[in-house]
Amino acid sequence: MKWINIFMLQVLFQPCLQVMLTTTAEQTFYKAESGGSVIMGCRFFPLSQHPYEDLTVSWHWTSQARSREVYQMEKGQELNCSQHSDFRGRTKLLIKQIEDGWAKLQVTRLRINDTGTYQCKNDTGTSYKDIKLSVTAPFKKVTKDIVKTGKEGELVLTCQSEGYPKSKVTWEDNHRQELNASTTVVVTEDGLFRVTTQIRVASSQENNYTCSFNSSGSSRSFFIPEDTQQQKGNQRKVAVIIAAVGAIIRLALIGLLIVLIHLHKKGFGKNIEPDWASRTRRIFKLPESTSNSRAEQV
Repeated sequence: MKWINIFMLQVLFQPCLQVMLTTTAEQTFYKAESGGSVIMGCRFFPLSQHPYEDLTVSWHWTSQARSREVYQMEKGQELNCSQHSDFRGRTKLLIKQIEDGWAKLQVTRLRINDTGTYQCKNDTGTSYKDIKLSVTAPFKKVTKDIVKTGKEGELVLTCQSEGYPKSKVTWEDNHRQELNASTTVVVTEDGLFRVTTQIRVASSQENNYTCSFNSSGSSRSFFIPEDTQQQKGNQRKVAVIIAAVGAIIRLALIGLLIVLIHLHKKGFGKNIEPDWASRTRRIFKLPESTSNSRAEQV
């Protein structure tokens, strides 16, 4: 009797088992950099005779009990009405992969807050796969600065960089001795950590100092006193450039004023505001025009 019951159950449920969709993931973890792109893939079985026309799939992002719709396709048609604004214009399904049963999602212009778990679901929602994505931003660009303090012979050396996740920073001199530093961390609007670290050194002591961001290996070095001398030279160059630009602008305005006065004498430009020329002369300390002098004598 038991065998008959088992046989009857197999006959009843075998057709359902044959059409039940299952989902597999190409890989369960992806790592990408902020500003780049990533392609995450899941695959459905069994394959449809019309894979594109029959494809209904949705991708959702979840993190700490929050959920956002990333992408949705129903019967081969993209549906953007319920897509979360964070992903709008940044996602697409790779069409060529659909024929092989793949629903590969591409996310571009990655952000730090794209980190989380992505769920790929089939049309019934009964079969899905969780795929984790980690978006990082290495501390690549390190800027440095040298500032004199109020104390005689003291310098403040500063290194700053942005990245994610947070990185430890170490300072060393040319003897490979680790130095104590003052470090502050703030979070930017893009979710990056802006790390600013400083040490105080004597300007008279010849030494080299290096700040290193341990997570990425990026670093910058200071060469004392060479860097301070170079900084003074750069400041002088900037001052000379500013003075030259100011002189060129002044000469150009004086030339323009002379042309306008000349045209006014010739009878052109009658609509020019009468006291405009006199105000300009006072600004640049120019002599009054001959015609004005004669008018005053009369």
